[in-house]
Amino acid sequence: MKISILSLGAFALLSSCSQSSNVGSDVPLVKVNEASIASAEAENYHIPSQAGPETLADLASRHNPRLKALRHRAERLEAKVPQVESLPDPMASLALGNLPETAAGRVDAVVGVSQKIPFPGKRREAGLAAQREALAVRADVAAYELKLTEQVRSAWWDYYLAGITIRISNESQGLLRVVEETVEAQVSASQGSQADQLRVANEITKIDRDLAEARRIENVAKARLNSLLNRPAGAQLPAATNRELAPPQNLNSLLARAETRHPEVISAANKIEAFKHRLNRAMLEKYPDFTFGVQGAAVASNGLAPSANGDDQLFGTMGFNIPLWQEPRRAMIREAKSGIAETQALLGSTRSDLRFRVEDAYFRAKTAREVSGLFKTRLIPDSKQAYEVTLTSYAAGKDTFTNVIDTWRQWLTYQLQYAQNRAQLGKAVATLNAAAGIK
Repeated sequence: MKISILSLGAFALLSSCSQSSNVGSDVPLVKVNEASIASAEAENYHIPSQAGPETLADLASRHNPRLKALRHRAERLEAKVPQVESLPDPMASLALGNLPETAAGRVDAVVGVSQKIPFPGKRREAGLAAQREALAVRADVAAYELKLTEQVRSAWWDYYLAGITIRISNESQGLLRVVEETVEAQVSASQGSQADQLRVANEITKIDRDLAEARRIENVAKARLNSLLNRPAGAQLPAATNRELAPPQNLNSLLARAETRHPEVISAANKIEAFKHRLNRAMLEKYPDFTFGVQGAAVASNGLAPSANGDDQLFGTMGFNIPLWQEPRRAMIREAKSGIAETQALLGSTRSDLRFRVEDAYFRAKTAREVSGLFKTRLIPDSKQAYEVTLTSYAAGKDTFTNVIDTWRQWLTYQLQYAQNRAQLGKAVATLNAAAGIK
């Protein structure tokens, strides 16, 4: 009989193992939830016609899916705080069967309720560690929001540069059409050559080439912006117009702000505090946890003993675990201490990187602003005047067409360089603000 029971048990065990190994064999490795995919689709929301980089950055903060994920992660970690701070559920017990008989009579049943209470301070330290971890993720949210803002503004300035390049190139092409008419008049009057006509045509073709490249850059910038804004591919964006940029603040104040108030620094500081609370929690593990309980025994009025009176019994219990194995607890302490040292080193690295980013962006912005002033006040006006004077002289037969083209090309180059410099300034300011923790 025992052999048959053992055989039956072994057969049941083998059958369960065989079934568990085949579970899901006909099911795809990845099950796709169509509702989840639909909820994660891009959003084709309206963007105001006059929206600039600041407005687009705000929209990205509201609609970017990765930022949403980080916010949900912070909420998830915040929900862990009451979990680790609360007491474990009480335990209830019921004993039935052939129970021992007391002098008061036969025991029919024993009912008990017990509650485990961790050593004072353990739950508090666990809750504080969970709170700090949640605060660290909140700081990570702010840090990614700064990064996202920098990316949006940088992409917007690429978009602006492509648009202004297209406008300048179209205007220059219109000027060349006027020059072409002047050359044709000179050729008709036998004062110009056919080579001049060919050179004008060649310059017009070069502008067509530059326009094609500028449109490509514009489309790439639009695609990047729509991606950051979580909008469908090819969604329309308002035209980028020039924006005035405030001069950078004092470098020392920016550095101080970056080292003390940047979200990455705040995140690391909260992680350090979380590890400190974990260390305190680990050091408390050498103390036992207690279990307090109350039990009641239902006693029958009849029994073998003549003294049986059927009085029920009520008594309290207390127990505790014996923290005998200390090596796991010592490992918890080493883990927490290593976490503190690791995060402190990362904090130093973060501050060092922020200092470099602030200084680099500050000097790039400062140089770009100075160079922009030179282009705006001197280089572009002077080159435009030189072109107009040369064109007038050529029309009067007093100058060569080569000089006309050279002065025109110089004027066009300065205009494009000024636009590039403005975009570089905008990008540098975006990086500076992100590195200093300014949204």
